[in-house]
Amino acid sequence: MKENRPDLTLDMDNKIYLAVSKDFSSTFAFVYTLACLKQDKRGSNTCDMFATREIHAFKNKETAEIYHATIEKIIEKNAEDETKQLWFSSNETIIKRFLENCR
Repeated sequence: MKENRPDLTLDMDNKIYLAVSKDFSSTFAFVYTLACLKQDKRGSNTCDMFATREIHAFKNKETAEIYHATIEKIIEKNAEDETKQLWFSSNETIIKRFLENCR
């Protein structure tokens, strides 16, 4: 009997994801994320107030699609979480620019 193992698992505590976009038009698939990173201070349980952009490159477009869909789901959960609203509101302009530039 095959085990039903996840294709991808992401830690939802190391970053607060705010936005995601994708570009699958070239040889590689690219997923762009905007997230507030967890502070590096030992024992810190807080994230930076302002978001950082990251690009993730994939050779396999199916894997990239799974990654993108997973990040979208995390963003949905973050947006519903009252404790994370400060990060969304503090980055409202950055989120808007990110989404405009990733079209």
